[in-house]
Amino acid sequence: MFEGVKETEHTRIEKDSSSESEIDMLYSFGVVIFEHCVLCNDSYEYSICYFAPRDIYDIVVINKKEGHIEYFETTHQLNNTYLSYFNLINGESVLDNDGNKLVCRSHSVEYTL
Repeated sequence: MFEGVKETEHTRIEKDSSSESEIDMLYSFGVVIFEHCVLCNDSYEYSICYFAPRDIYDIVVINKKEGHIEYFETTHQLNNTYLSYFNLINGESVLDNDGNKLVCRSHSVEYTL
């Protein structure tokens, strides 16, 4: 490694009840790069990603049965529905607006040291 060049290490942590306070601390230190939550059922997959450096969310909804993107949006603020989805941790579930169960399959945070 050249003198004066610093290598940055990125680390990923799965969000669960035991890591929530650690993730809050990472946000307070300003080291979070992104937070990503994936929910799904037999018909749809929801991907909600928060990109901390730009303070934006990307929302992608995939219709799994028809094999296409149903919805895509980039926004600075989540509506109440997407916010409730984004606050789930791995294994938790919620009912969508049609009464279908969505299960959180992954919720991770990537940060830099």
